[in-house]
Amino acid sequence: MTDQHEYWAKRVQQERDSADRASDAAVRRIHIELAERYSALMGEESVRVAIPARN
Repeated sequence: MTDQHEYWAKRVQQERDSADRASDAAVRRIHIELAERYSALMGEESVRVAIPARN
């Protein structure tokens, strides 16, 4: 794994973690989109994550 690949993998996880912590649906969606973009940069298939409803 290259340093760049490790960096993108770290960013994917950070954005997914941020999405999990976000209380606002719009903010969660932004973090998920960023994770998908970082994933694409790694050359991996983007995984769509369902956005859970929050009350």
